[in-house]
Amino acid sequence: MKIVLYIYIYIIGVVLGSFFTLAIHRIPRKQDITHTRSYCPNCNHRLNFLDLIPVLSYIFLGGKCRYCHEKIRPRYLIIEVLSGIAFLLFVISLNIDILNIEINKIALLVFGVLFISTIFMILGIFKEYKIIEKSILTFGVVSEIFYITYLYIFKEINIYRYIIYSVIFLTMLIINMKLNKEKVRRILFIIFLLIGAINIINILI
Repeated sequence: MKIVLYIYIYIIGVVLGSFFTLAIHRIPRKQDITHTRSYCPNCNHRLNFLDLIPVLSYIFLGGKCRYCHEKIRPRYLIIEVLSGIAFLLFVISLNIDILNIEINKIALLVFGVLFISTIFMILGIFKEYKIIEKSILTFGVVSEIFYITYLYIFKEINIYRYIIYSVIFLTMLIINMKLNKEKVRRILFIIFLLIGAINIINILI
């Protein structure tokens, strides 16, 4: 039963990885990521279903566009595969029993998905453009605020820890929205990583 679950999770992770590649390409260009159909970045030809199957399309097409035959950058394949692995390892670490699912693990699963997604998109954009994307960092910080609020209400974490985290996150949001300095945003991203990792580890151990 767990093998089937893990295969399913890996496939979901790979599909999300495909979305990350789209977001990494479009967000810095201020393009829509939800309603505009996928297209080849070289010839702008719209892609059909067979062109968009994560991992498999890249392999079967030989890493080239079906229409203009230009080489597709391997980062698409790499991100999809790594995304699948990351989500699979995360779910395995949760040790979820699908016949007796705990609400706390569901909450951690949701936060973990948002946390990992934020990391993939920020690092992907940073590798391409050497910038930390403001909108994605804001999304990640807000998701952490909701999660620590959940921990405070339902898991009864220390009120001082909750206050400290809340102050840090709110300060991060204000700085991120008001300042447009790349070095500052990189520091905020590191803080986001550390606190998110601490919250996940504290629940798992």
